Amino acid sequence: MPEKGFTATFISNSGKTHHQFNISGWKLHLTRVILALFVLMVSAAAAIIAFGLLEAGETDRLRNEIAGLQDSLVIRRNIEARLEIIEMNLEQLSDVRQRIENIASVVSPQVDSPE
Repeated sequence: MPEKGFTATFISNSGKTHHQFNISGWKLHLTRVILALFVLMVSAAAAIIAFGLLEAGETDRLRNEIAGLQDSLVIRRNIEARLEIIEMNLEQLSDVRQRIENIASVVSPQVDSPE
């Protein structure tokens, strides 16, 4: 019964045999393991690429959402700046009101007496 294995023969263009490799026994098992690992790695790479392509739409949606949130942040900062200006104006109005009330309390109002 012939031994299980492979024989690879490399022949030059001139017709002479240059190299002949016999793969059998432990070399055959090693070749099978290496081939299986190679197929596994190629399959894993294909799965990762396929998963990445499927998630490309999700990435685009997230980019759009981030752009929208950045626009909202700019609007919020503008509103906060306006609110600070309004608060300063209210404080100034409160100070002016307080001064007017102080002046009004010092100057007594003239009461018209009916004669």
